[in-house]
Amino acid sequence: MFCPKVIISAAVFLIGGSVVLSAAPLKVATVDLTRLFREYYRTKIIEQDFNEQSKVYRNYIARQAEALRKSEAEYRKKLDASLNVALAPAEREKRRNEVQSMENELKRRRAELEQYAAGKARALQKASGEQRLKVIEEIRSEIRRRAAFDGYTLVLDKSAKSTSDAAIILYSADSLDITERVLTELNRGAEKSAANKNLKQ
Repeated sequence: MFCPKVIISAAVFLIGGSVVLSAAPLKVATVDLTRLFREYYRTKIIEQDFNEQSKVYRNYIARQAEALRKSEAEYRKKLDASLNVALAPAEREKRRNEVQSMENELKRRRAELEQYAAGKARALQKASGEQRLKVIEEIRSEIRRRAAFDGYTLVLDKSAKSTSDAAIILYSADSLDITERVLTELNRGAEKSAANKNLKQ
Protein backbone atom coordinates (compact mmCIF):
# COMPACT_ATOMS: atom_id res chain seq x y z
CA MET A 1 0.00 0.00 0.00
CA PHE A 2 1.41 3.06 -1.07
CA CYS A 3 1.19 5.38 1.91
CA PRO A 4 3.12 8.68 1.27
CA LYS A 5 4.16 10.69 4.32
CA VAL A 6 3.95 14.18 2.96
CA ILE A 7 5.42 16.93 5.12
CA ILE A 8 4.78 20.43 3.83
CA SER A 9 7.00 22.60 5.94
CA ALA A 10 5.20 25.90 5.48
CA ALA A 11 1.58 26.27 6.47
CA VAL A 12 1.57 29.78 5.12
CA PHE A 13 1.77 30.68 1.42
CA LEU A 14 2.72 34.31 0.78
CA ILE A 15 2.85 36.10 -2.52
CA GLY A 16 6.50 36.59 -3.37
CA GLY A 17 7.52 34.22 -0.56
CA SER A 18 8.04 36.84 2.17
CA VAL A 19 6.01 38.75 4.72
CA VAL A 20 5.64 42.40 3.84
CA LEU A 21 4.15 44.86 6.28
CA SER A 22 2.15 47.51 4.50
CA ALA A 23 -0.99 49.55 4.74
CA ALA A 24 -2.74 47.25 2.26
CA PRO A 25 -5.60 45.25 3.81
CA LEU A 26 -4.89 41.61 4.54
CA LYS A 27 -6.92 39.26 2.37
CA VAL A 28 -6.83 35.71 3.76
CA ALA A 29 -7.76 32.34 2.24
CA THR A 30 -7.43 28.76 3.42
CA VAL A 31 -6.72 25.49 1.65
CA ASP A 32 -6.77 21.85 2.70
CA LEU A 33 -3.37 20.64 1.53
CA THR A 34 -4.04 17.08 2.66
CA ARG A 35 -7.12 16.90 0.45
CA LEU A 36 -5.32 18.59 -2.45
CA PHE A 37 -2.52 16.03 -2.35
CA ARG A 38 -4.92 13.11 -1.95
CA GLU A 39 -7.34 14.13 -4.72
CA TYR A 40 -4.88 15.56 -7.26
CA TYR A 41 -4.87 13.20 -10.24
CA ARG A 42 -1.07 13.20 -10.44
CA THR A 43 -0.86 11.77 -6.92
CA LYS A 44 -2.99 8.83 -8.02
CA ILE A 45 -0.71 8.23 -11.01
CA ILE A 46 2.32 8.16 -8.70
CA GLU A 47 0.59 5.70 -6.40
CA GLN A 48 -0.35 3.46 -9.31
CA ASP A 49 3.18 3.52 -10.74
CA PHE A 50 4.67 2.79 -7.33
CA ASN A 51 2.33 -0.16 -6.76
CA GLU A 52 2.97 -1.60 -10.22
CA GLN A 53 6.74 -1.36 -9.89
CA SER A 54 6.59 -2.80 -6.37
CA LYS A 55 4.56 -5.73 -7.65
CA VAL A 56 7.10 -6.47 -10.40
CA TYR A 57 9.99 -6.49 -7.94
CA ARG A 58 8.07 -8.48 -5.32
CA ASN A 59 7.19 -11.14 -7.88
CA TYR A 60 10.80 -11.36 -9.06
CA ILE A 61 12.10 -11.63 -5.49
CA ALA A 62 9.47 -14.26 -4.67
CA ARG A 63 10.54 -16.39 -7.66
CA GLN A 64 14.20 -16.10 -6.71
CA ALA A 65 13.42 -16.94 -3.08
CA GLU A 66 11.46 -20.02 -4.14
CA ALA A 67 14.34 -21.19 -6.34
CA LEU A 68 16.68 -20.65 -3.41
CA ARG A 69 14.45 -22.70 -1.09
CA LYS A 70 14.50 -25.59 -3.57
CA SER A 71 18.29 -25.42 -3.78
CA GLU A 72 18.52 -25.41 0.01
CA ALA A 73 16.30 -28.49 0.19
CA GLU A 74 18.60 -30.23 -2.28
CA TYR A 75 21.58 -29.13 -0.21
CA ARG A 76 20.12 -30.70 2.92
CA LYS A 77 19.59 -34.00 1.11
CA LYS A 78 23.18 -34.05 -0.10
CA LEU A 79 24.41 -33.07 3.35
CA ASP A 80 22.61 -36.04 4.90
CA ALA A 81 23.96 -38.34 2.18
CA SER A 82 27.51 -37.12 2.78
CA LEU A 83 27.28 -38.22 6.41
CA ASN A 84 26.51 -41.85 5.50
CA VAL A 85 29.00 -43.97 7.46
CA ALA A 86 28.66 -46.74 4.89
CA LEU A 87 30.53 -44.66 2.34
CA ALA A 88 34.19 -45.21 1.69
CA PRO A 89 36.35 -42.48 3.25
CA ALA A 90 37.37 -41.10 -0.13
CA GLU A 91 33.77 -40.95 -1.35
CA ARG A 92 32.64 -39.36 1.91
CA GLU A 93 35.36 -36.71 1.60
CA LYS A 94 34.35 -36.04 -2.01
CA ARG A 95 30.71 -35.54 -1.04
CA ARG A 96 31.64 -33.30 1.88
CA ASN A 97 33.58 -31.06 -0.50
CA GLU A 98 30.60 -30.92 -2.85
CA VAL A 99 28.28 -30.03 0.02
CA GLN A 100 30.67 -27.33 1.22
CA SER A 101 30.72 -25.81 -2.27
CA MET A 102 26.92 -25.90 -2.39
CA GLU A 103 26.72 -24.22 1.01
CA ASN A 104 29.05 -21.42 -0.09
CA GLU A 105 27.06 -20.91 -3.27
CA LEU A 106 23.76 -20.79 -1.35
CA LYS A 107 25.17 -18.19 1.05
CA ARG A 108 26.29 -16.08 -1.90
CA ARG A 109 22.90 -16.31 -3.62
CA ARG A 110 21.01 -15.46 -0.43
CA ALA A 111 23.25 -12.46 0.25
CA GLU A 112 22.79 -11.23 -3.33
CA LEU A 113 19.01 -11.62 -3.11
CA GLU A 114 18.85 -9.73 0.18
CA GLN A 115 21.06 -6.99 -1.23
CA TYR A 116 18.93 -6.78 -4.37
CA ALA A 117 15.68 -6.56 -2.36
CA ALA A 118 17.05 -3.85 -0.07
CA GLY A 119 18.47 -1.87 -3.01
CA LYS A 120 15.23 -2.00 -4.97
CA ALA A 121 13.23 -0.93 -1.91
CA ARG A 122 15.52 2.09 -1.44
CA ALA A 123 15.38 2.96 -5.14
CA LEU A 124 11.58 2.79 -5.19
CA GLN A 125 11.25 4.93 -2.08
CA LYS A 126 13.67 7.50 -3.48
CA ALA A 127 11.89 7.69 -6.83
CA SER A 128 8.52 7.92 -5.12
CA GLY A 129 9.76 10.66 -2.81
CA GLU A 130 11.11 12.68 -5.74
CA GLN A 131 7.80 12.38 -7.56
CA ARG A 132 5.88 13.43 -4.45
CA LEU A 133 8.06 16.53 -4.11
CA LYS A 134 7.25 17.45 -7.72
CA VAL A 135 3.54 17.04 -7.03
CA ILE A 136 3.78 19.19 -3.90
CA GLU A 137 5.50 21.93 -5.88
CA GLU A 138 2.80 21.77 -8.56
CA ILE A 139 0.16 22.22 -5.85
CA ARG A 140 2.05 25.10 -4.27
CA SER A 141 2.46 26.73 -7.67
CA GLU A 142 -1.27 26.56 -8.35
CA ILE A 143 -2.03 27.98 -4.90
CA ARG A 144 0.30 30.89 -5.57
CA ARG A 145 -1.27 31.47 -8.98
CA ARG A 146 -4.78 31.40 -7.52
CA ALA A 147 -3.78 33.70 -4.67
CA ALA A 148 -2.26 36.23 -7.07
CA PHE A 149 -5.27 36.04 -9.39
CA ASP A 150 -7.80 36.56 -6.59
CA GLY A 151 -5.71 39.11 -4.69
CA TYR A 152 -5.01 37.05 -1.55
CA THR A 153 -2.05 38.17 0.52
CA LEU A 154 -2.08 35.19 2.88
CA VAL A 155 -3.08 31.55 2.35
CA LEU A 156 -3.17 29.16 5.29
CA ASP A 157 -3.19 25.38 5.30
CA LYS A 158 -6.16 24.44 7.45
CA SER A 159 -5.10 20.77 7.53
CA ALA A 160 -1.72 21.60 9.11
CA LYS A 161 -0.93 19.94 12.44
CA SER A 162 1.54 20.80 15.17
CA THR A 163 4.21 18.40 16.39
CA SER A 164 1.71 17.24 19.02
CA ASP A 165 -0.82 16.49 16.25
CA ALA A 166 -3.06 19.39 17.25
CA ALA A 167 -4.73 21.53 14.59
CA ILE A 168 -2.79 24.75 14.00
CA ILE A 169 -5.83 26.64 12.71
CA LEU A 170 -8.62 26.26 15.26
CA TYR A 171 -11.31 27.83 13.11
CA SER A 172 -11.79 29.36 9.68
CA ALA A 173 -15.00 30.26 7.86
CA ASP A 174 -15.90 28.05 4.89
CA SER A 175 -16.11 31.16 2.74
CA LEU A 176 -12.33 31.54 3.03
CA ASP A 177 -11.66 28.07 1.63
CA ILE A 178 -10.33 27.97 -1.95
CA THR A 179 -9.50 24.26 -1.95
CA GLU A 180 -12.18 23.35 -4.47
CA ARG A 181 -11.11 26.03 -6.93
CA VAL A 182 -7.46 25.02 -6.67
CA LEU A 183 -8.33 21.34 -7.05
CA THR A 184 -10.47 22.00 -10.11
CA GLU A 185 -7.59 23.77 -11.83
CA LEU A 186 -5.09 21.10 -10.85
CA ASN A 187 -7.28 18.32 -12.19
CA ARG A 188 -7.89 19.99 -15.54
CA GLY A 189 -4.69 18.25 -16.55
CA ALA A 190 -6.37 14.89 -16.03
CA GLU A 191 -8.71 15.55 -18.94
CA LYS A 192 -5.80 16.48 -21.22
CA SER A 193 -3.84 13.46 -20.05
CA ALA A 194 -6.76 11.14 -20.78
CA ALA A 195 -7.30 12.72 -24.20
CA ASN A 196 -3.62 12.30 -25.14
CA LYS A 197 -3.71 8.69 -23.97
CA ASN A 198 -6.75 7.97 -26.14
CA LEU A 199 -5.04 9.54 -29.18
CA LYS A 200 -1.98 7.33 -28.69
CA GLN A 201 -4.21 4.27 -28.51
